[in-house]
Amino acid sequence: MNYSVQEVKVIFQEFFTIERAKVRWELFDGRMSDERTRYVVRRGHSVGVIPECAKTGKIVLVQQFRYPAACTGGEGYLWEIPAGMIAGGENPLSTAKRELFEEIGVEGENFAPLISFFLSPGALDEEFHLYSALIPDCSDLGRIGGNKREHEDIWIQAFERDRLLEMIKNNEIRDGKTVASLFYFFFLNSFLKAES
Repeated sequence: MNYSVQEVKVIFQEFFTIERAKVRWELFDGRMSDERTRYVVRRGHSVGVIPECAKTGKIVLVQQFRYPAACTGGEGYLWEIPAGMIAGGENPLSTAKRELFEEIGVEGENFAPLISFFLSPGALDEEFHLYSALIPDCSDLGRIGGNKREHEDIWIQAFERDRLLEMIKNNEIRDGKTVASLFYFFFLNSFLKAES
């Protein structure tokens, strides 16, 4: 299917960029749409890692303050998989290794790509790349981590699979990428491995 962009204008540029575009796209009946205004937040692409403790099978999550979540009336502290933005010139795997070390202070092993998807394609251009990794020793977790240069203050904790599913059910894990990533890892990824 086709689309055409008539005009693009940057209307905000700081930590991220917001563009306003005049766009036409092919409709399902084959005609082209009228020109429409659409907006995109350009953030770049990101990665997330599901760190699994090699000895126990527990999954490591991090908890940190997220101002946009606090704006909805909640406390703003979210449980998440370790994740971050791909820096210029990095590939997703390098970013996954860097982010895991920055956030939990442990180097992972056996990184494996799982899936890539758009986080919120109605507004963001951000494509998210998910990896799994093994953590050889999780005995030193349950502490504060994060990249101090980026002012991160992160609580690190490992959870059993059943506890994570309970946390999702009870709305204790509210970060969308984390919910989707855990479900993929626990269910679809296991199913695909069993079929091969």
